[in-house]
Amino acid sequence: MTALINFVVIVLMGYMFKKLFPKNTGEILSTLIVNFTLPMTVFIGISSSKVLLSDLYFILIGFLGCLLTFFGGKILVNLLNIEDKNVSTVILLSFCGLNIGLFMYPLAEMLWGINAITYFALYDLGNSIILYGIGKSVAEGKKGGFRILDLLKFPPFIALILGLVFNLFGVTLPDLIMSPIKIIKDANNFLIMFLVGFYFSVSTIKKHSKILTITLSTKYLIGLAISLLTLLIPVRNQLERVSLFISPMLPTAMMVIVYSIENNYDSELASSIVSLTAIISFILVFLASAMFNFGI
Repeated sequence: MTALINFVVIVLMGYMFKKLFPKNTGEILSTLIVNFTLPMTVFIGISSSKVLLSDLYFILIGFLGCLLTFFGGKILVNLLNIEDKNVSTVILLSFCGLNIGLFMYPLAEMLWGINAITYFALYDLGNSIILYGIGKSVAEGKKGGFRILDLLKFPPFIALILGLVFNLFGVTLPDLIMSPIKIIKDANNFLIMFLVGFYFSVSTIKKHSKILTITLSTKYLIGLAISLLTLLIPVRNQLERVSLFISPMLPTAMMVIVYSIENNYDSELASSIVSLTAIISFILVFLASAMFNFGI
C-alpha cells in the first residue's frame, strides 16, 4: 500500500505544480532520467540482486512474453487504423515493455520478501530488450526493427549489461564509486513519478476514452493469456510461480512518457496510459497474491 500512496502523492505533485515550471521542464527531466538516474537504477538493481545461472531462463521468458505483447499491440494499432501518428505511436509504445523495477520491486519485497526481487529482476532483463530495443525503435519511427549495436549506445541498456556481468562475476565496486551512483539512483523514482503527473491530463483521458478502453482491455487480455501460459512452465517453488504469473500483467513502462517527450508524440496520452495501468496492475497484483496464498 505504501508504494501506491507514494505513487499517487508524487504524481499529484507533478500535476498540481506543473504551472510553476517552464514548458520544457519535461524534456529536461526526461534527459536526466535516460542518461543518469535510470541507468544508475538499472545497474544497482541488477548488480545487487542474487542471480544464479539456473535462474537465467526467467530472462528468456520475460523476453518472449514482452515480444508477444508487442505483436499483440501491433495488430491492435493496425486494426484501429488511427490516422494521427502522435496517438497511434503512443498506443504501440504502451505495448513495448513493462514497468517492473519501479513498480514491482517494492511490492515484491513487501509481499514476499527480498528474495522475490531476484525473479522480477531477471524477467526485467528480458523485458528491457523489448523496452530499450523495440520501444526505442518504435519511438524513432522504425516500426520495431533495431540492431543490437543500437542498444549498446543506449545508457540504460549499457547499465543493464554491466550490472549483469558484475553480478555473475562477483565484481564489487568500491564505496568511492558506489556512493555517488546511489545518490543519482535515489532521484530516479521521484523524477519519473513527477513526470507522470506533469503530463497527466484529465481532458486527454476524456478525449481518448474509447481508444484508452480498447487499448487497456487488449493489454490486460494479452497479459492474462501469457500469465495462464506460464502455469505450464515447471517451477521449483511458489515464489517462482507467482513471479511468472504476475509479471505479464504489470503496468506500461514509464519510458513511454520519456520516448513521447523526446519524439514529440502525445505525452499526455502516454502519461494517462501509464497512470491507469499502474492503478489496474496494483489491484491485480494483490488479487493474484491472495489467489496463490490461498492455494487456488
